[in-house]
Amino acid sequence: MEYLLLALLALAPTAVAARPDPEPYCKRLAFDAEVPAGLVGKHNIVGGNSATGSSYSGTLQVSLGNNSYILTRTVQGRVRKGEAWVEVCSPDKFQRLMVRLDSKPRAIEFACYLRGDGDNFVRASCTTADARGLEAWFQRHDALAP
Repeated sequence: MEYLLLALLALAPTAVAARPDPEPYCKRLAFDAEVPAGLVGKHNIVGGNSATGSSYSGTLQVSLGNNSYILTRTVQGRVRKGEAWVEVCSPDKFQRLMVRLDSKPRAIEFACYLRGDGDNFVRASCTTADARGLEAWFQRHDALAP
């Protein structure tokens, strides 16, 4: 009986089919201009860098592109263009907004989590990919005026 059990254990790894590669933890969604709702428009931003201790404020314009949101971010007179898209992560499929801004020597990347306040204005809380920077977006009330 022991020999039979040992023989089965020795053969088991070769008898099992190879496992498929697991899906990535986060996956980019197909672009949908309606999701997340209320993102398009003007935003005030505030942010900071824990490595340098500096803080900043500025504006952000979000518009629709073909396959992503188009961003124009202005901080201290310096304009940076970029894009944003929605990803879902984990088996729970929570959503986050991924942001990439053109910058030298490398792009600035943020992961943002969106919420609404009591007046249904969009609020975003963002963290840089290197976890040194934080940025918050506040939808401007005049963005909804005709």
